[in-house]
Amino acid sequence: MEVSVLFVLLSVAAAEFAQDLAHVEDFIKQKRFVLKKKYRPLYHISAPVGWLNSPAGFAYFKRRYHIFYQYHPYNGAWGNMHWGQAISNNLVDWVHYPPAVLPKDFYDRSGCFAGSAIIHNDYLTLFYTGVAETKNVTTQTQNLAISGDGIIFQKYLYNPIIKKAPFDTTERNPKVWRVRNRWFMILGSGSRSKDGQLNLYTSPDMFHWSFNKTIARSYGDMGYMWENPDFFEMDGQYVLIVSVQGIQADNFRFRNLCQTGYVVGNFNYQSLHFENLELSMATFNELDYGHDFYAAQTMQAYDGRRLLVAWLGMWESELVESREGWASMLTIVRELRLSPQSRLLMTPAKEMADLRTEILEEAWYSPGEAFYAGTKAFELAVNATTSWYDVAVTFEWHGEKQFTVAYSAERGRMSIDRGGIDGVRKADWSPEGHIYWRIFVDSSSVEVFCGEGEVVFSSRIYPKKGITIRIGGEVQVHVTQYKLKRSVGYDENLRAYLKENFVNKVKY
Repeated sequence: MEVSVLFVLLSVAAAEFAQDLAHVEDFIKQKRFVLKKKYRPLYHISAPVGWLNSPAGFAYFKRRYHIFYQYHPYNGAWGNMHWGQAISNNLVDWVHYPPAVLPKDFYDRSGCFAGSAIIHNDYLTLFYTGVAETKNVTTQTQNLAISGDGIIFQKYLYNPIIKKAPFDTTERNPKVWRVRNRWFMILGSGSRSKDGQLNLYTSPDMFHWSFNKTIARSYGDMGYMWENPDFFEMDGQYVLIVSVQGIQADNFRFRNLCQTGYVVGNFNYQSLHFENLELSMATFNELDYGHDFYAAQTMQAYDGRRLLVAWLGMWESELVESREGWASMLTIVRELRLSPQSRLLMTPAKEMADLRTEILEEAWYSPGEAFYAGTKAFELAVNATTSWYDVAVTFEWHGEKQFTVAYSAERGRMSIDRGGIDGVRKADWSPEGHIYWRIFVDSSSVEVFCGEGEVVFSSRIYPKKGITIRIGGEVQVHVTQYKLKRSVGYDENLRAYLKENFVNKVKY
């Protein structure tokens, strides 16, 4: 049945897409100067123009990586969501492609929200939440779109595949996977009592879905809405990642408006039940402790690694670049591992080393010494031979301290401080023997990775002119600074590809 459905679906793709060629042509005509706007990153994915937020899908298809993201292509503000797309051969050099899914049908005319991407029968299938507003009533449904080449997508003729949530709740962001011959989908939701929850659906063919059960819920302390769920097995255990709205701050935990974190446990596919798993503030672990991190997506690479990307942004934060007609970016791609204590460790993808073009600085520095960064896109490797003393690195511009990364030996704690109201973020950290940080700066963002990835901070900054790097703390550190290349752009052959593989076939 799946093959016949796909045949019908793709046989009408060319004719229906003929109506949408205008958006592809507009995309091709975009001038490259838009990538040079103020605060624009060089090696992070940001929207060609307009607004970007949550990753919408992440997949490896026909030997290329695809990252999709929620995208409003008309200005630097939230609007009707499209699915933007960037494609890479190596996880660091990314090429912009036309939007994969557009809000134009009765069930998604107000937006196509994030979901997930899966490969099946040699097709790339996107599952997404369609939003439609009619007379002040908002409906959210679950839908899919399919592609044979990973560039041009056709919506399923019989969307929506899930028309209504159970119990009159709101559901969004489908995470889909398959075990043996059965398909599974979890959806983020908020209950009638305004407690977050996750609903589970199952399907024999990925087109016809039945509600199964609510597999996890908040019991009062875990916010009013759960979204962007992710679920995978790692080292014999199951990891559930979820983004939560409404958790109250607890000292230096959960300081952001919304939180993305995880729990680790066991899942029984016979009973479809999490065993010995309680989702509470006591068990929920933050994935990233910075100011700007949300809506993480993972995938399994062809070599078995679990890769992650997230929105390097936060709701209701000041996005200075929106005045320039674009807003926000995604994190660099990261690798996940599970520690013996069942904690997720997160480090830069090994391919990030391929962005290095030259070594700008390599020397020992004492507290109080400083050097000029000389570029707005760089990686900083910081090493101290002991963890018995405080270590700090400060980025300055206009001759003032603006962003500080610090380790307190007495407290066993990492912190960052970008100044202003609520500028400090902290996390417990107990390095063994020595201090090691990798810090990635890209025009208007900072990502700090501590040790083996036990603690990570991701935050936005807006440097004025050049950055000076000043060493603080109580001990000498060894610093290596790498200049990193621009790695996000356009495909020069896109027009020719579309003409050869699609436009000329519209007639049939």
